[in-house]
Amino acid sequence: MAALSKEEKQRVFREQLNHLKENGYITDQEYKRLLQAQGAYLADYESLDKEQEVYQKKAQSEPVHKPKPAPKPKPVKKKKERSPEQIRERNITWTLILGVSILLITGLIVATSQWDQMGAATKVVSISFVSLFFFALSYGTGRFLKIKQTAFAFLTLGSLLIPIIIVAIGYFELFGPYLSLDGEGRHLLGLMGTAIPLPLYVRHAFVHRSRLYVWIALLFLSLSVGFMLGALPLSLDAFYLGLMLYNAGLLVAYIRFKNRNHLQLFIKEVPLFAQLNLVISTLLMLFFFENEVFYSFNLLLTASVYMAMVFVYKTKEYQFVFSVMLVYAVYQLVENTPLYAVDSLVYALVGVLYIGFAYAFRNHTFIEKVFRLTSGIVSFSAFIYITYESISIQEQSSSWLLLAAYVVIMVNYLVLSNVTKYVIFTYLAPVFFFVSMAQLWDLIQSGPWFFFLFTAASLLFLYGGIWTKVKWLQVLKDSNLYTSLFVLTGCLYYALYDLQYGYSAIMLLIVSVLSYFVKKSSAHADMKSTAVWVLPSGLVAASAIFYQKLLEWVPAYSEGYSISFHIALTGVLLLGLHYVWKKPEEDDFAMSTFYIAEGTYVAAMLILLVDDGVDPILVRPLLLLTGIGMVYLLVRYSKKTYYWSFVSVASLAFYTSLIDPLRIDSFSNVLMYMIFAPVVLIAIGEWGEKKSKGMRPHFYMLGHIVQPFLVLLILLNQLGRENVHPAVLMIPLAVYVFSALKAGRESGTKTMLYAALTTGYLFVAALPKELGWGEVPYEYAFLASSFLYAVLWFFVSAEWKKRIEWYIIPFSILGLFVVISDVPLEAEREWLLVIGYIVFNLFFLHQRSWSLVRFVPLILTFGLWEKLRVFWTDMDMILVLVLGILVLLGSGKLLQKRLFGPGIDADAYTWTALLYIGYLNLYTLWDESVWIRILPVVLLSLWFYLGGKKCSEKFLQSVFYTGAAVSLYGAYLMITASYSEYIPDLIIAEVQALPVLIVLAFLRKNIWSASAEMMSYVQFAALLLISGYLVVDAIQSHTIWDAWIIGGLSLASMVAGMQLRIKSYFLVGMGVLIFNIIYQTRPYWGNVPWWVYLLIAGLVLIGIASYNEWQKQRSESEKPVEQKWKKLWKAFKKWQ
Repeated sequence: MAALSKEEKQRVFREQLNHLKENGYITDQEYKRLLQAQGAYLADYESLDKEQEVYQKKAQSEPVHKPKPAPKPKPVKKKKERSPEQIRERNITWTLILGVSILLITGLIVATSQWDQMGAATKVVSISFVSLFFFALSYGTGRFLKIKQTAFAFLTLGSLLIPIIIVAIGYFELFGPYLSLDGEGRHLLGLMGTAIPLPLYVRHAFVHRSRLYVWIALLFLSLSVGFMLGALPLSLDAFYLGLMLYNAGLLVAYIRFKNRNHLQLFIKEVPLFAQLNLVISTLLMLFFFENEVFYSFNLLLTASVYMAMVFVYKTKEYQFVFSVMLVYAVYQLVENTPLYAVDSLVYALVGVLYIGFAYAFRNHTFIEKVFRLTSGIVSFSAFIYITYESISIQEQSSSWLLLAAYVVIMVNYLVLSNVTKYVIFTYLAPVFFFVSMAQLWDLIQSGPWFFFLFTAASLLFLYGGIWTKVKWLQVLKDSNLYTSLFVLTGCLYYALYDLQYGYSAIMLLIVSVLSYFVKKSSAHADMKSTAVWVLPSGLVAASAIFYQKLLEWVPAYSEGYSISFHIALTGVLLLGLHYVWKKPEEDDFAMSTFYIAEGTYVAAMLILLVDDGVDPILVRPLLLLTGIGMVYLLVRYSKKTYYWSFVSVASLAFYTSLIDPLRIDSFSNVLMYMIFAPVVLIAIGEWGEKKSKGMRPHFYMLGHIVQPFLVLLILLNQLGRENVHPAVLMIPLAVYVFSALKAGRESGTKTMLYAALTTGYLFVAALPKELGWGEVPYEYAFLASSFLYAVLWFFVSAEWKKRIEWYIIPFSILGLFVVISDVPLEAEREWLLVIGYIVFNLFFLHQRSWSLVRFVPLILTFGLWEKLRVFWTDMDMILVLVLGILVLLGSGKLLQKRLFGPGIDADAYTWTALLYIGYLNLYTLWDESVWIRILPVVLLSLWFYLGGKKCSEKFLQSVFYTGAAVSLYGAYLMITASYSEYIPDLIIAEVQALPVLIVLAFLRKNIWSASAEMMSYVQFAALLLISGYLVVDAIQSHTIWDAWIIGGLSLASMVAGMQLRIKSYFLVGMGVLIFNIIYQTRPYWGNVPWWVYLLIAGLVLIGIASYNEWQKQRSESEKPVEQKWKKLWKAFKKWQ
């Protein structure tokens, strides 16, 4: 035996390694390690060989250096490309098949009219003849036409008709009622129908090497076995036992014959077929059975077959089926045997059984892993089932057996947590600990259940999550910790929901104690930092909940002090605890206690907003004054300047709380008192900034937050009779002006400036009522304010002008909208005031060059015209709108050079003119005179023409000029329609449609000359539409003159197309002419039966296939007709 090469040795080594890994003898890590070791060995071996070669070369006198051969590129798999001859052969084949099929369908349609008159034997003979006919077609197409695909297709059709013939024999009872579809021998008939053609299918499979016939043969083999078992006197369970034995037989046959070369065609398909067959048999067995114990035995046998397939067919997925079927078999066994008495414990032990399977297959990594996962899933499913059965079916939940089952499940997950790396198992173990505790409480009934579980969670939290040193519990430390936290939270929530205030306070105190131990003993830094905050928070929550219990003991505590005082006192006590923590140098607890104390006192001050039980004369101001001191300590302790916001808010609250002690009663007096609050805050900020840097912005901000609300209250006060004088608004106005001058940033300056301007408008709006000018509409306050702002704008510097423009423009636009919307404009020439206001807006918009914003005042003019239409006639409106359009077009031509651009700029005047044209159409649409009705269309044409002159791009310019031409054509149509009574009905459609061709010719020659190809498509589409319109008109008229006109126009189009070499005219003319001929001759061909067309289609397809087959055998010189057609086609392609 010759020695193996290095490559062959390497290949054999890899094959052996793969075999060892697939059968579970080595793991994936060992497989990779051995491959790496082999690679390292080969590298070292090759390096030794190279050193020997170098040594030998040095010994030679004249070494010869040979270049290394270039590495061979890896072959790239290319998609198989068909040659033109193969594509042509495929097309011929499918054409022939389609033609033959259509002929068969035609024959079937013609013949079925006589089907009911045929006898049973004649029908069976007819089906047999069809089968023989397909066999003959297969022989003919394969032997003479040499089209193998078609021959194989016909062979398949003929072969598959054989079992149909046998079924037909049974259906028509030609062998008697016993061997019929409903007779007692129906299974024997089925066996005949599957066994008789089986040898033929096996022969076809070997002769044609066809996988299709392999699967057909295997399918008929399974059907034969099924019918044979059905023919025997067996019970249903015994029948399925036979099917499972047959599936096991397929498994054994595969193992025995898989190395036989002559059977490889079938052996390759057996694994997939056997799996499919087993799955179908299993599904049938799951739904149909008689004896439950026998059924459970079948399930166990089936599960064993699936597990065997895992090793034989290397199909690891069937391990899951084995697991499911085993569980189902155990369920059937338990439910139908004496084991039912201890079913809960048995179901819980099933999960442990899968752990045993995992240990038994510990050398197979994948199988071991799946069994461990299955153990976890089965245990959880068992928990759900036994719990449901215990509560719903047996109507009881107190059972020591159920507790034992829960403990078994808990132990199962404890084991899985230690042998696997899945985090979910580590959480399920403590979950079932709590389930067991709940069941234990249900059995002993000791105290409230939520407090019992809270105690168990606390113990698990301390021992299982922090203190434990047990090896098996180390992996559960985190899960015990988090699960206990969840249970602690849930129990506390339930106690609060059930209004158990005493228990809730105790539980919160326990939480604080647990937090202390977490800080001292936990290894998690994040939990330590959390515990630092939980301890004081728990004390605050316990104190707050204890308030309800305190009210039961001292009801008078709620009168004068209430919850606000209680919470504030808690905050003060926590502040004292803060100083206690500082002595033993517990800095973390001291820090958290301080901030929680501050937050608690702030919460107490917030509760004062809704707490009516606090004494407003003494307790409320005292709490707020103390609050100022508390938040001041917060600023000093934290050294954060943003906490001055709390000091400012507390100061404002204290200032407001003095209303009751000062006996300020009326709303006006309160308003007068509160209007000075922003002044006081800003003054404190100015004074405090000298001593504490960073204090002023927070007092300024709060003062300016409060001031708008005070201004709003002043405005609401103006609605009453006893109102304060509007001059009070001068105080916030002065504050805003002072702040604008003092602001250091541009944003602050603008904000204060705009607030001052807004306050000035409010003063102007409120002043007429105080002066008795009730007849002046309030809307004119916008106009007056805009005028005052404009006066101010003229006298300030350029920098302040830019700031004012940002306000005056939107303010004036809003004022214009309000004036147009609300002012009735009943006074004579009052509308000119509105026009002036519009010009005022446009003036300032041109100062900023905001072209897009100019649309707003221009579009608002439509509202003005809508109000004036009540007082004006339609002719007045038409005249004004026409003048407006001309003015807008002229303004756009003078003030804007481009219709749009550069950037986001646009000509607002010209675009608004387009909207005016649409608005004008509403007034001219129903006018009696056509010359009035065409005004919008003519003006639209003018708009397109002027817009085109403003376009810099040639394409857009052409589009606008096209719009102008189309608009003029629309005016022409309107005039034609108006004077249609003077035009004969016979040519009215032509008069309306044919001028489109003139317009298209003009556009193509003068405007779109650079886009001749595109215009050709447009012209073709227009010709199609026009011809369709004229043809439909001719059909509706249905006179001989219409037919002559359509024929003449189509001939003229063809002649024009030929003379001018324009494809569209020639093709459209020819198409219309052909349609006209077909339509006029419809009575002759419309009465032919429909199946005649089907017959013609089949003959045409066969003829095309025959012609192409004939053309394949001829040379190029023998095709003069095709050469002439090619020359004509080349000449036609040169046309326009």
